[in-house]
Amino acid sequence: MKLKLLFLIYVIAIPSLMFSQSVGFLGGFNGWGSDVNMNTSDNITFTISNYYLPDTGLKFRQDDSWDNNWGGTTFPNGTWADNDIPVEAGFYDISIDIGSTEYTFTPVSPSDQNVSIIGDFNSWAGDVVLSTTDYITYTANNVALTTGELKFRRDGNWNVNYGGTTLSGTAVPNSGDNIPIPSDNNYDISFNIDTFEYSITESTTMSINDISKQSKVFITNNQLHISGYQGMANITVYDVFGRIIQQFNNNITNDFKKRISLPKNQLLLIKVEGENLKKVIKVIAQ
Repeated sequence: MKLKLLFLIYVIAIPSLMFSQSVGFLGGFNGWGSDVNMNTSDNITFTISNYYLPDTGLKFRQDDSWDNNWGGTTFPNGTWADNDIPVEAGFYDISIDIGSTEYTFTPVSPSDQNVSIIGDFNSWAGDVVLSTTDYITYTANNVALTTGELKFRRDGNWNVNYGGTTLSGTAVPNSGDNIPIPSDNNYDISFNIDTFEYSITESTTMSINDISKQSKVFITNNQLHISGYQGMANITVYDVFGRIIQQFNNNITNDFKKRISLPKNQLLLIKVEGENLKKVIKVIAQ
């Protein structure tokens, strides 16, 4: 009889937990704003991988509401208590079981970290991974960037990304800001994953040379024009989502012309790359 009664109490007490639509977390790291939603396959265990958190207080909650929420007094693991979980800064695989209210923050090994950049220079598709020898400072030299914006991010996804408002400075994790790139050029890039200090400076070893600066790429009546450059070039047409519409190679001579078929009334990006040449233009085919 006691077992039946306990089972009935359990079933009555947590039906909303068993069938929750979402579980996420929020805290001082995001001003107690919008929840960072987690993943689940059974509506009981919710997880998220490789997420960066600063020193912060944090709580889990269901369906972006305080009706069901879970805090704790211990870190990196524990069970429910009506307190903010005292998280220490770091990268974590995070898990919570809403049946038992057990939570775990598992530190991610430094050797698992990679840092990359993504932005207008590559149509926000396909990260350029930076190199490291100590898993703290990440670098890349002579990276061809175009006028626009970029961000650093970790593991090629948006769980942990870093933005800023200046060409060099201290990045803010999961910031809404993008780092501005003032001009087409080759840049040396550095990022410190501990301090979030970054620098993006014009490369002193190989900037885009006069051939690239003096060359011209434009479209008229669906005809591609390239002037001021001679040599092989790879020509790629992207849509605004970074999908490749066309791609071909050509030997470019001065005043090169080639008719290409483009989808009408769509914003497209055309990238022309060759030795000492990198040009990206935006067009709307008529």
